Formats: sequence, C-alpha cells, structure tokens
Amino acid sequence: MNETRESIGRIEVVPEVLVTIARYAVQGIEGVQQLAQVPADMARFFQRSLRQDGVLLDLSENKVRFNIYVIMAPHVNLLETSRAIQHAVSEAIDTMVGIPVDAVNVFVEDVHYDKGEVV
Repeated sequence: MNETRESIGRIEVVPEVLVTIARYAVQGIEGVQQLAQVPADMARFFQRSLRQDGVLLDLSENKVRFNIYVIMAPHVNLLETSRAIQHAVSEAIDTMVGIPVDAVNVFVEDVHYDKGEVV
C-alpha cells in the first residue's frame, strides 16, 4: 500500500513561548530562589537572541540554546540543582512543543542568604 502524506499546514512557535516555558520549568526546581538578570554584555554577544528575566534564548544556526541565570538557595547542591534545571528545561520544551534543545547552560549568579543566616 502506497501512502502519501498531505501537509495540512504549518505550526510556528513564537520564541517568547519557548522562553516562558523555560522560565516556568526553572521556577519549579527546588533550590532556585529566583531568576537573575541576564548580564547586558551577554545579551549583546548573541546577535539573534531573546532575553527575558533570567533566560537568554539563542536561535542561531537552527539550534535552540538556553542560557539560564539563577540565584540559588543556600545549602543546596549547586551541581545537582543545575543539572535538574537543564533536565527540566529540555524536557519541558520537548514535551510541550516537540523541539529538541541543543544546550541549556546554567549560570549561578548568586546564593541568597536570609538576614542573620550564618554562611
């Protein structure tokens, strides 16, 4: 049997949607206090990028790459939490949109201690 597939249209995903999905995925990770501001020099470095609080999306070379900037809670394992962020962002984008993510780079900008907390 010879099956032919007919295209019924095309689906486009606005880059802002990808950033929003990534932001929600990061905020759900235990140990992340908040998203940090993306350094201005990094945003200028990536010509074709979209920047929102804590998330820099790079869509160059037909690849999806995220730079995630976070402030972590004290007393968490930074490596494990960063890996959880990478996994959560990749999984969320793939599950919700079906686009494979080439890279998720996590930058821990700070660790936030409450007043009076001993370092």
